Amino acid sequence: MAVAAELEVADLLANGPLHIDELASRTKTHAQSLFRMLRALESIGVFQQGLPRVFANTQLSHFLRKEVPGSQWAAVRLAFSTDLGEFDAWTGLMGSIQSGQIAFNKIHGYSFWEFLKRNPKQEAIFGEAMRSMTVAGTPMITAAYDWSQFPVIADIGGGIGTQLVDILNAHASCRGILFDQPDVVARSIPHDRIERVGGNFFDSVPTGADAYILRAILHDWADPEAIAILKTVRAAAKPGSRVIFMEQVIKETPEYGLHKWLDLVMLTVLGGQERTMVEYLHLLEEAGLELERTISMSGPAMLILSHSRP
Repeated sequence: MAVAAELEVADLLANGPLHIDELASRTKTHAQSLFRMLRALESIGVFQQGLPRVFANTQLSHFLRKEVPGSQWAAVRLAFSTDLGEFDAWTGLMGSIQSGQIAFNKIHGYSFWEFLKRNPKQEAIFGEAMRSMTVAGTPMITAAYDWSQFPVIADIGGGIGTQLVDILNAHASCRGILFDQPDVVARSIPHDRIERVGGNFFDSVPTGADAYILRAILHDWADPEAIAILKTVRAAAKPGSRVIFMEQVIKETPEYGLHKWLDLVMLTVLGGQERTMVEYLHLLEEAGLELERTISMSGPAMLILSHSRP
């Protein structure tokens, strides 16, 4: 599937079916080998043959197109393409299990974040993958809580501002502060009630907001770094401010959960982890924060609300 995404086969089929020879010509591939791959994908509902050796998109392969609403092209590339680093890290799983160390770092000699800095094309795909994988959760988070009680909301590590813009659009009385790396906020979504601030959340974050939100930030980091981020936010918060983070929380029961598998991605690629509620409470305790309440959303997703301990 990742190879089909890299070759942009679904986009080539956007205007109708094509014979395998034409697809091979346009993708500069070996026709019979391409046929064998697409035939395998057809067996799981990705692409279809209306006539022998003539392929068309299906409802599933439609979402492998790059620019369509709901596209998963970037997410598939991130998870399974060898040029994005995440797939390669799986080859080091045994080493991570034996040592607790980050497989990606051992393979490449530097962190995944450094890899993205060195490779702008891959960084762009990563950013698009994050947006496509989280788009469904954005309105869910906006609807889950009464954000209007906060005059100023700071989104820490908020990327291009998708979540913050959605919240502000739903609550005209609120203003926002979007905080991320300078080059990221420079590409952010325009909005007349958002102040854009570039920086590093290990050093400092903007002061004086009524609510600080961190969406899918803490799971990227091991405990020492996650606690350091929370301490930075706590230091910037004024009395009465809320620190609200959105994460998938692992249940301490044996049923299947995709986030339990994503936890292994965190182990091998970033050194972070998906956590149980007990583990998140430990982060709060160490950072000088106190749990106020939790709000369950879809599946394991949860808003965790906290404030500074007296």
